[in-house]
Amino acid sequence: MEDRRAEKSCEQACESLKRQDYEMALKHCTEALLSLGQYSMADFTGPCPLEIESIKIESLLYRIASFLQLKNYGQADEDCRHVLGEGLAKGDGAFQAVLCCMQLKGKLQPVANILAKSLTGESLNGMVTKDLTRLKTLLTETETATSHVLSGCHLEDFEEGSCNGWHFRPPPRGITSSEEYTLCKRFLEQGICRYGAQCTSAHSQEELAEWQKRYASRLIKLKQQNENKQLSGSYMETLIEKWMNSLSPEKVLSECIEGVKVEHNPDLSVTVNTKKSHQTWTFALTCKPARMLYRVALLYDAHRPHFSIIAISAGDSTTQVSQEVPENCQEWIGGKMAQNGLDHYVYKVGIAFNTEIFGTFRQTIVFDFGLEPVLMQRVMIDAASTEDLEYLMHAKQQLVTTAKRWDSSSKTIIDFEPNETTDLEKSLLIRYQIPLSADQLFTQSVLDKSLTKTNYQSRLHDLLYIEEIAQYKEVSKFNLKVQLQILASFMLTGVSGGAKYAQNGQLFGRFKLTETLSEDTLAGRLVMTKVNAVYLLPVPKENLVQTQGTKEKVYEATIEEKTKEYIFLRISRECCEELNLRPDYDTQVELQFQLNRLPLCEMHYALDRIKDNGVLFPDITMTPTIPWSPNRQWDEQLDPRLNAKQKEAVLAITTPLSIQLPPVLIIGPYGTGKTFTLAQAVKHMLQQQETSRILICTHSNSAADLYIKDYLHPYVEAGNPQARPLRVYFRNRWVKTVHPVVHQYCLISSAHSTFQMPQKEDILKHRVVVVTLNTSQYLCQLDLEPGFFTHILLDEAAQAMECETIMPLALATKNTRIVLAGDHMQLSPFVYSEFARERNLHVSLLDRLYEHYPAEFPCRILLCENYRSHEAIINYTSELFYEGKLMASGKQPAHKDFYPLTFFTARGEDVQEKNSTAFYNNAEVFEVVERVEELRRKWPVAWGKLDDGSIGVVTPYADQVFRIRAELRKKRLSDVNVERVLNVQGKQFRVLFLSTVRTRHTCKHKQTPIKKKEQLLEDSTEDLDYGFLSNYKLLNTAITRAQSLVAVVGDPIALCSIGRCRKFWERFIALCHENNSLHGITFEQIKAQLEALELKKTYVLNPLAPEFIPRALRLQHSGNANKLQQSPPKVKPVPEIEKVKGTEVSKVYWATSHF
Repeated sequence: MEDRRAEKSCEQACESLKRQDYEMALKHCTEALLSLGQYSMADFTGPCPLEIESIKIESLLYRIASFLQLKNYGQADEDCRHVLGEGLAKGDGAFQAVLCCMQLKGKLQPVANILAKSLTGESLNGMVTKDLTRLKTLLTETETATSHVLSGCHLEDFEEGSCNGWHFRPPPRGITSSEEYTLCKRFLEQGICRYGAQCTSAHSQEELAEWQKRYASRLIKLKQQNENKQLSGSYMETLIEKWMNSLSPEKVLSECIEGVKVEHNPDLSVTVNTKKSHQTWTFALTCKPARMLYRVALLYDAHRPHFSIIAISAGDSTTQVSQEVPENCQEWIGGKMAQNGLDHYVYKVGIAFNTEIFGTFRQTIVFDFGLEPVLMQRVMIDAASTEDLEYLMHAKQQLVTTAKRWDSSSKTIIDFEPNETTDLEKSLLIRYQIPLSADQLFTQSVLDKSLTKTNYQSRLHDLLYIEEIAQYKEVSKFNLKVQLQILASFMLTGVSGGAKYAQNGQLFGRFKLTETLSEDTLAGRLVMTKVNAVYLLPVPKENLVQTQGTKEKVYEATIEEKTKEYIFLRISRECCEELNLRPDYDTQVELQFQLNRLPLCEMHYALDRIKDNGVLFPDITMTPTIPWSPNRQWDEQLDPRLNAKQKEAVLAITTPLSIQLPPVLIIGPYGTGKTFTLAQAVKHMLQQQETSRILICTHSNSAADLYIKDYLHPYVEAGNPQARPLRVYFRNRWVKTVHPVVHQYCLISSAHSTFQMPQKEDILKHRVVVVTLNTSQYLCQLDLEPGFFTHILLDEAAQAMECETIMPLALATKNTRIVLAGDHMQLSPFVYSEFARERNLHVSLLDRLYEHYPAEFPCRILLCENYRSHEAIINYTSELFYEGKLMASGKQPAHKDFYPLTFFTARGEDVQEKNSTAFYNNAEVFEVVERVEELRRKWPVAWGKLDDGSIGVVTPYADQVFRIRAELRKKRLSDVNVERVLNVQGKQFRVLFLSTVRTRHTCKHKQTPIKKKEQLLEDSTEDLDYGFLSNYKLLNTAITRAQSLVAVVGDPIALCSIGRCRKFWERFIALCHENNSLHGITFEQIKAQLEALELKKTYVLNPLAPEFIPRALRLQHSGNANKLQQSPPKVKPVPEIEKVKGTEVSKVYWATSHF
């Protein structure tokens, strides 16, 4: 059918019907149907069969309406039966699609009106109207459904619909690339799909091809609309895109611009306590000199329905002329106002807000004067219940910093030069600044019970800002006024020491800390790990008066070295010259420690890079199917060392990408071969899937290098050049600190002094790229298309906050195979804000998805064979932490005298120094040292050589670390590793000693009824205070470091009676009792003392009382009071009062307190 006669006749029938010329409409309908009827299906070379069906249905509907108006009810009823019989019998949705298409084009309404009038008016000569009534109902449903579509975002499906010749179902929405469409494996194999027409995968190759064509068609249409400026919101989208991609975002959008004064009423942040509320803002923009306002727009879509522009006027300060503003205006275009040579011009803009729900609503209004930066103002309204408002007010008060932070609004900041910050890093620091008002953070949105797809970005942005404020609050405890000693050089002793000399006009500054610097305190940990600069403000002399209205100058100085008591600064040349600083002189200054904000800004950036967070909230209603076959299971190319669970993981990772899977979780404690499994999967993909591109991402550099040294380098050397990886390092990393083998896979400058950042061409040359989470951001700057990497593997995923993990996922699509490997029972990342911690900011993506997936979900794979620890250790951790699924596959030898789980009793007291938050326990110090000496004397040959990594001692507290180290040095046992638990993740020891430190001496006074919040809160500050007694992740992390022996030194009564870990400790001590490895006390004594505690009121000791020192030792103690104590005080052992027959009695060290 080469002509368009049928289509033309159908259009003429529609026009005639609208003109109420029913006889002419009937004539054109008949012509159209006759034109269609004279051709066979083979003759359709013009319109496709689906379009022919559309013309036929339209023509019949117009004919039904015409017959009804001409009162030919019999013919109308016959056509109606024909339409319903043919249209609904097929069941493919084509009939409904045609009706929707007609409704959208305004062609269905005349038919529906005539049908409704006929059925509600006269009786149609008494004939039965069942079919006509059914058709009327169908038209009414179509009208209702289409109105919902028009208010939503699926309009184009119907616009494309059957009218454009599509044969199959409309494709699923939210697709960002035609490559994301998949085939339904279940339908192809079984011919049936439980989801029917709602399935998001294609049910045939033909349907898949059509979906891809429809996607291309939609892109072309959108591009044409953009070019013609017909796409709604194109100005706003263009502006947002430009701001997001700019290296200088402040030059695109700014809250203040030169020559324009902004006044507003009321405040930009408003809080209300009613669900139904209305609010208006008035902005007065005074321009000197006068300038034209071209556009006012509401920038963001998220809360657009609640905001509108309601009024705009212009004139001088006395006379205003109202401008025309359409109803529900989102973008106002001006530029036609006469300014009549005025030296100034005032614009007044009214913004309205309405809501009937609780929530936090934000909008950014932009005022475009034709130049950049474009002026913007942010408004926010928080609709919360009265109870929520009280809670938020309390949270805000808790987060008020102890000192006013210096910033550009209060001081003139002189940055340190030369500055190595890149343009991108500068742009991130500017873009993600903490909102000036806490009202913009503590909002209804952060009170949501859980993280959802809807609140994902806004909630995490706010929590990150709250965390940053909490960190500033902690670090401000080190802010101080000091005498700064100016130096031209200095020298540090020790292994990492050496001499440093100032150059190029710079100098060093040294000052003494008021608190001992260690990672034990929250503030100390921040200074040690997250602070690399200070702001320095010279203290003015008494006779100098600050000029009114001028800002004080504050100089940035970088931190060169940190010791326990001193910090060394590098002072810029400009600061030295302006303050006239000279070596060997002192000057009084105020100092504020400055956090390195960049990591937090990078997390904000990662959140904004995620365009579709669907991959972070996988649908688990449909259980995915991982294909299995004997050929895959016993593939000869697979490493024979892979056990059954590891093979299961490899098969899941290497499943064809045509089968869509949610993120695959590879769960397992240290020693189950997670890294080995991922490496084998990488090799298999390189062999089997020629188009695969793999991104390996780890939390630490050491783990990233392990993939190259242990797996990829040997594989390349064995003749597999396609596996040659690219290792991306931080640009300022010292090249000499990287292993020589890794060097050959890095981009290093010709001078071999610095690492180079990769370009897109470098990435294209390699099928495997290895990065850390931090350096993955470099890849996001290279204009790589989402889906460029077919596989993204995230190792050590449990050690990173979700905001850190998602940076590489910005390169993923729904078809990307995402794999997260880690141990959900290891320590979570530390978060300083209690408020943010309650809202799970510290929870890793792996941890969240582990809880999200059902227990037997195919993409949640637990590696259950541990190769690095003794069976007894594995059985204990398996029973308590891993649902009993772990088993020992290694052959680790045990000690003949010490069972792998051993407990040594020490009944001392935990003591807290006056200026410390940490604890120490001298009894445990001495017991640990004595047992280490004993073990070294009895070191089994089967354990191999006794070296630096053989024996480890872990404890939660730095003070205990210092004392154990000092005592070991006295015994010349410096090769024993003594660390806090936080520092041993990723390490292993043949023997591990745990010093638990805490006792009822200081914990008892804190025992209060457990609140619901504390039961749910996993990593609270209370847990950190109690250490091994309360934090089960801390305990599991420590125990899983050991290969052959875990030796615990502590107070068994305290361990079994205090904290959330008491049941864990009861089981541990019971196992020791069963295997004769409980030393210093009997199990019956423990039970008896626990019963006594439960039945009697014990003395409540004052935990803040000074430590009791025997009279004979007081003189010696006072003589050394001003010296830094390098070792624990000598305390004579006192024999136990009552010796238990047949039982080994350990030394018991007494320390008591005054009431």
